[in-house]
Amino acid sequence: MTTTDATALAGGIDRLEQAAGLIETRLGRAAAADLLAVCGRLRERLARGVDHTVVALEGGTGSGKSSLFNAIAEMAFAEVGVLRPTTAKATACVWGEGAGQLLDWLGIERDSWIQRDSVLESHLDELRGMILVDLPDYDSAVAEHRTTADKVLPLADVLVWVTDPQKYADPALHERFAALAAAHEGRTHIVVLNQIDTIDPEDAQAIAQAMTELLVEGGLADPVVALTSATQGDGVDGLREALVAQTVHHTTAMLRTAADLGGAASLMAAKSGEEMGQVPDAAQVAWLAGAGQAAASAVATAVVQAAGEGETALTLAVPAPPAADRLAAVRDAWLAQARQHVPAVWVDALEAALPAEGLEEWLARALAGVELPARPGFWRRVFAPARTAATYRREYERRVAAAVEPAVEAGLTKPAGLVLADRAAIAQAAAEIAALARRAQA
Repeated sequence: MTTTDATALAGGIDRLEQAAGLIETRLGRAAAADLLAVCGRLRERLARGVDHTVVALEGGTGSGKSSLFNAIAEMAFAEVGVLRPTTAKATACVWGEGAGQLLDWLGIERDSWIQRDSVLESHLDELRGMILVDLPDYDSAVAEHRTTADKVLPLADVLVWVTDPQKYADPALHERFAALAAAHEGRTHIVVLNQIDTIDPEDAQAIAQAMTELLVEGGLADPVVALTSATQGDGVDGLREALVAQTVHHTTAMLRTAADLGGAASLMAAKSGEEMGQVPDAAQVAWLAGAGQAAASAVATAVVQAAGEGETALTLAVPAPPAADRLAAVRDAWLAQARQHVPAVWVDALEAALPAEGLEEWLARALAGVELPARPGFWRRVFAPARTAATYRREYERRVAAAVEPAVEAGLTKPAGLVLADRAAIAQAAAEIAALARRAQA
């Protein structure tokens, strides 16, 4: 990937953050919290450069994870437990230079990582840019150990799951694996069956097949299971080559960022109740205009009814907003219609943006400026009382309607339009961010 790709991803993160801000405004802080957290994490990752690929070794007690770390690194740096697990904190081996800020961000202490940068090191050229991290056991009884692992895992670019012939079918392992795989679509996962020297080759192949089936059932497409013996060296070279494939050209971190960005776009669409790629169209605008006209008509009718009844009346009261319950009924009918056109979360957003008292204030100001029609002359009232009263009433209704329509526009249609415009902007942003992520991964 190029600098241009990195710039495009940074722009995608900016767009995601802006859309998350709209979600927070319209749908609440809880709806936006996950998206804002993703924005922060991705921005921090890009700020620390993408020349290094973070490979995390995850496994349970006794799986030989630390031994495998030492075998890949070709040095005894990670402490290997004999009677009990001893990986109390994350340990890292770095090939190449310039990883200090990234390691600080991962929370790996300076005395817990070693740098391999001598020209005499084997595999230096192939592995340059890789940060191999040995995590504490996920099933450790010590809460601090689990916390450390849970902090680093979401930040890793490649996740290597290490298990053994005794625990390969552990439900806790597969549940954890499936959850992390689902939460981080696009991240590279490698599953390792370690300690194959303790079983027959035929049994190792059978277990690998069983693990593959379990992983597929857990939702992982096309899983790859590597067979290794950290103590005997079997399969370690092949695993190392698989890791080399992830670090070559230093694109894995960028691909991971793009994948996370695409996942965030899907999450954003889900949070806003939309289908991915579905952007509200002109039909929504047409419905909104029609709903506003219907609401204005209902309010005008209520105003006139409150002013007086009867076609013979030649003096109607100065128009005023209807009773609060009548006005609330108009608003509730409008929201009920909205439920047929927009997702439920957006109906809630509309309701929050349209307080009944707000519409009442707009109506009060508008109706206060309405002038009553002039009373008809004496002879018209004498010789054509019904027709004269009807004409008078129609003029009164016309003036009321002329005042009510802009008041409903200001107190109902316009604020609703702003909410739905934000809905459309979020849907559009999700579609564009997802497209950017796909291009970056291509």
